[in-house]
Amino acid sequence: MWLIEFAKGFGKMFLNPVFYFSFILALIAGTLRIKRERRDFNLKVNELSHELRYLFPVGIVTGIVFSIIAIGTGFALPPIVIASIATMTILLGIIGNARLLSPALTIGIPLLALYATTYFDFQIPYFDQSFLTSNNHFFIATALLLGIFILTEGFFMLKDGLMDISPKLRKSRRGQTVGAHQTKRLWFIPMFLFLPAGPLTAPFDWWPVFEWGSGMYSPILVPFIIGFQHQVQSILPKVAVNKLAKQVILLGVITIVCAGASFWLPQIMPIVAGAIAISGRLWISYRHRVRERSNPYYFTSRNNGIMILDVIPDSPADKLELKIGEIIKTCNNVPVRNKQELYEALLINRAYCKLEVLDVHNELRLLQRALYEGDHHALGILFVEKRSIPVSVEAG
Repeated sequence: MWLIEFAKGFGKMFLNPVFYFSFILALIAGTLRIKRERRDFNLKVNELSHELRYLFPVGIVTGIVFSIIAIGTGFALPPIVIASIATMTILLGIIGNARLLSPALTIGIPLLALYATTYFDFQIPYFDQSFLTSNNHFFIATALLLGIFILTEGFFMLKDGLMDISPKLRKSRRGQTVGAHQTKRLWFIPMFLFLPAGPLTAPFDWWPVFEWGSGMYSPILVPFIIGFQHQVQSILPKVAVNKLAKQVILLGVITIVCAGASFWLPQIMPIVAGAIAISGRLWISYRHRVRERSNPYYFTSRNNGIMILDVIPDSPADKLELKIGEIIKTCNNVPVRNKQELYEALLINRAYCKLEVLDVHNELRLLQRALYEGDHHALGILFVEKRSIPVSVEAG
C-alpha cells in the first residue's frame, strides 16, 4: 500500500506545472545570457545547457534529505497551500528576475494571502479551505517550510552561487564602459509532503509529529524552485555573494525561530514569520543595489595592467589559473595595458607564455605555460579596455 501510494505521489509531480516551468526558466536564462555575452564580447562564455545542467544536482540531494524528514514527521500541507505556492512561483518567474524566486516571496506571499482569506472569510473557488479555518497547524507548517527554504537558499548561495556568474558591460554614470557580473542561479527541489486526506494511516504511535486533525494521509512529490540573481560591479563577485548568503542565512534562522514560536502563539506568529521573511529578503536585495550604485566601479580599465573581467572555462587562461579581478602586468617580460599590447607580447614567443599577475590581495605572482598552436589567438580572457567596447583576447 505504502509503495503504491508513494509511486502515485511521485507521478503527481509531473502534473505540477512548476516541474515544466523550471525547464523553461533555465532555457530562457541561458538564451538571454548567451545573447548578452555575444553582444558584449562577440562570444559565449558557457553553453546554452549550462543553466539546465546545474538546475538539478544539489536540489535533488537536498530534496531527498527534506523528504526523509517530512516522511518521518508526517509533514502535511493541504492542496490549497501547494497550489498557491506553485501559482506564486510561476507568476514571479514570468516577470523574469530570478531574484523574485526567493522562498521568502514564493512561500511567504501565499502564507500571508491565505491567512487573509481566512481572516476576511474570503472563499477561493475550487479549493476546500476547511483545513485552514479549522486548524492553525497548517499555517505553522507553512511558516516552518518558509524558514527552512530561506535557510536552504542561503546555503545554496554559499555553496554554488558563483557557478553561474556571467560577465557583462554597462555604461558608468560618466558614460564610460565598465565591467560587471550577473550572478544568477536556479535550483529545483522535489520534496515529498503529505496531503491531509488519503488511504494511509499512521504507521507509528508518534507519527505524525504534528497533529493535523486528520488520521488519513496521501503522499505527493512537490517541486519547488529557488532563484537567486544579483548584479555585482563594485566588489569581487565572491565577496558579494558570500555577504548576501550570510544575510539570507540569518534571515532564515530568524524566520524559523518565529515559526517555532507559532506553537505557543498560533494566531499571530506564522504571520509574523511571513512578514519578516518578505520584508527582510526585499531589504537585503535593496541594500545590495544601493551599495552597488553608490560605490566606485571595480572592473574598469587600469593604467598598471589589464584587469581580468572573466576567464573562459577550459581556455589557456583558465589552465594558467588566472582569476577574476586579477591584473596582468607583463606578458613575456613586456608591460601590457590593453588587448593589443597583450596580443603583441604573446607573439614574441608563440610556444610559451609567461605572465606577471597582481592578484586580488595586491601580491605579485608569476604564471607560465607552454602554448599550443592557436592558443595565442584565443587565450580566453575577457577584460575592459579604455575603448568604447571591451573585447576578448580571442578577438585579436
